[in-house]
Amino acid sequence: MTLFRKTLALSAAFAVAVSLFGALATTVNAQTNPPFTAYGTGATSGDEIGIMSGTTSCATATADASGNWGPVQVGETLGSCSFAAGDTISFTLNGSTAEQTETWASGGAPAAVATGTVLSVAAAAAEEPAAEEPAAEEAAPAAADTGNAGLVLSGSGTNSIAVITLAAFAVMMIAGGRVATRTR
Repeated sequence: MTLFRKTLALSAAFAVAVSLFGALATTVNAQTNPPFTAYGTGATSGDEIGIMSGTTSCATATADASGNWGPVQVGETLGSCSFAAGDTISFTLNGSTAEQTETWASGGAPAAVATGTVLSVAAAAAEEPAAEEPAAEEAAPAAADTGNAGLVLSGSGTNSIAVITLAAFAVMMIAGGRVATRTR
């Protein structure tokens, strides 16, 4: 009878350990596609660079004192824009359409990696006086769902509270069984 109780106690302890370790295990999925990284040089300090999909403004960047702007992570979705492999990313420089474009690719970067995208506006467009409109305040783009070091948790994991409750119930049942079968 003593061997049976020891075996039962060892089995119960093993079952509780497996349940607890199972409760702590969750499944994760890595991001499917890394973003395109848009950046550039050669701008004037304070220049406002717009990142566009067609005529839709996706994000903005401001040139620093050295004339560098970005990096801006252009994912499959950025603000109200959507990108897929081969889509064209266009730019604006201080509200005027820039001549340069880039092609979106997963994990991509500008064609000239060392300098990034050096933006310029056509001479005719630069000579036109721009009508001053009050700048509408744009909402910041939504943050990517990567708050877990680039991993997105899936909802298919084990419910930890349920497993811990079940393990506690199993321990109580074993303890109750030992008390009930104890001989005096």
